[in-house]
Order: sequence, then structure tokens, then C-alpha cells
Amino acid sequence: MAESRKTVFISYSWDNPEHQDWVLNLAKDLTEKYGIIVLLDQYQLHTGSDLPYFMEQSIEKADKVLIILTPNYKARAEERKKGVGYESTMITQEIFESDITKIKFLPILRIGTSETSSPKFLKSKIYHNMVDDRKYFDELLKLAKLIYDHPVHVKPELGSIPDFNEPSIDPIIDKAKALINEKKINQELNAIIDSFNGAVILKNEMETFHKQLNEKANLYKKSTGLNFAYETNDLSNAVIRCEKFSVFFELSVEYSNSAKQAFLDEKRLEGIVKLHNYNFVATNTKPAVLKNNEYKFDLDYSKNVVWKCDTLKFTTTEIIQNAFVFLIGEIEADISKDFRD
Repeated sequence: MAESRKTVFISYSWDNPEHQDWVLNLAKDLTEKYGIIVLLDQYQLHTGSDLPYFMEQSIEKADKVLIILTPNYKARAEERKKGVGYESTMITQEIFESDITKIKFLPILRIGTSETSSPKFLKSKIYHNMVDDRKYFDELLKLAKLIYDHPVHVKPELGSIPDFNEPSIDPIIDKAKALINEKKINQELNAIIDSFNGAVILKNEMETFHKQLNEKANLYKKSTGLNFAYETNDLSNAVIRCEKFSVFFELSVEYSNSAKQAFLDEKRLEGIVKLHNYNFVATNTKPAVLKNNEYKFDLDYSKNVVWKCDTLKFTTTEIIQNAFVFLIGEIEADISKDFRD
């Protein structure tokens, strides 16, 4: 049977433009990646709209209500100020009247802690943590499962009652078996990476990498008016740039029939650069390297591509997103220097 679509309403406070953009991006990802219908004031409210009516109708229609917790949300909810105060009154009443087994309201911690950001009427609710942007896509998937009422972790089937007189019932044996099994899985993953199949997986991932870079650069150029650009010679290198800043990517592979020693080098630069003979050249002054990241190609236990950098792991999409976040952050810092206080 096909999964029926879910509708969510997002309740949040307009803390600042960055927070509003984060909520808008969350709505976009839930809609595009997981087929969820999102009711959001930024989509549906215009000059002359009736705010209380929109809130009442949205909370009533929604299968789930996502409550984005920040210190400002807590203050407005408890003081019953503005739209958040009106929403919290309705939410409190519905929580009080609803069956305790029915989970409609999903608190999402965005900033701070439960103590600093959760209103009193939500203190008993377990929140979903989306504070760390490095884990955004993992937490987004978990959130989508919660919205669809799918378990985040599937409960295992009940095993048989053991015979405790059996010598094999021993924690040391269980630990050893688990260790051997994990070693076997790691060997299988290493074998895939160090093979022609691994090289094919790497090639396909780099094609996705370039496609996303190009799409993002075009989208941001069209949507912002800033001069975002993307350039490449082949799958092994790429440059994205805007204003006075650039990010240069270079893939190095030791063997053509293996992805064992595959690294993606990322240089974040102050200066405009272009590609020339598989490297970058400055268009004016010599660029300064602000940060250098080296990502090693790998597969996780689900055989999905990940890139390891120091002790952290990133998806291809996360690397791309972080690169554009760097660009816009540096552009903002550079342009805002001339702003009036």
C-alpha cells in the first residue's frame, strides 16, 4: 500500500533572518526530499492575511506540528507575545485535550538547551535535536520518519529464551562474535573500495558532486544577484567562486581501478581564481588560502559514500553546502564592513 502524504505546520519565532532562512530551508527539504506538505507562514501569509485564522486552520489540518525551539520562542510562548504566543495557547489546549498516545507536536531544538529554549508546556516532551548543522541531513531523515510515524530504530524480533547452562552464553563470546562480524563487514567494504567497482562508485559520486555544484551555483546566482560561478575541466577538479572568494576542489586517485587512495582536496581562498591545466590560477592578486580540508573517500556500513576529514564524516551534499556557506559568510563579512552601525 502506498504511503499517504503527511501535512506539517511549522511553529517558530522570527528571531532573525538567518533563523527564518533555516526554517525555510527545512520546509523546502521536507517538501522536496520526503514529499511532506508544509504549512508555513512564509509560504502562505501575505499583506492583509488573517494571522490567527491561518494559525488555527494550520494546527487543525496538520498531522504533525513542528515546534522550533529557541530562547526567543520560549520567551514569546511563555509571555504569550505576538504570533508565537497565540500559537502556544492553541497548542497548550490541544496537548491538554489530546490522547497521550497520540504524538502530534514535535519539539525541535534549534538553539540552546531544553532549559533555555523549551516553554513550560513542552517540558515533558522529548525534543528532536537539530542544533548541530553538521548532522543536519541525518537528523532531517530521522525527522521525516517521525512525521510518517516510522520508527527511527526498528525494534528487533523477540529471540528464544536461552539455556543459561549453555557454555556459549557468555558476554566475552558475544563480544568476540560481534567484533569478528564487524571486522568481516569492514573487510568487505575495503574490498569494494579497492576494486574496479569502487572506482565506478567514486566516478558516479563525482558526477553527482559536479551536478550539485553547478545547480547550486546557478540557483544562487539567479536568486541572489551575486555573481556565483562554477567551473570545471573534468571530474577531477572544480572551482566555485563569488565576489572576492573561491573554493577549489581537486580529486586525487592513486589507481584508476580502485578508490582506495582517493582524496578530495578543498582549498577555501580569498581571491578570484579560474582553472588552468588542472589547477587554479589567480585572475588578479595571489589568493590567500584561508582553510584547507582533505576528505578521504569511504563507504559507511550501509554502503553509502562518505568523506572522512579528521574525525568527522561528511556526505557529498554536506561538503557542497559547507563550501557555499563559507562563500556567503566571507562575502557577508566583507560587504558589511561598510554598513552603518
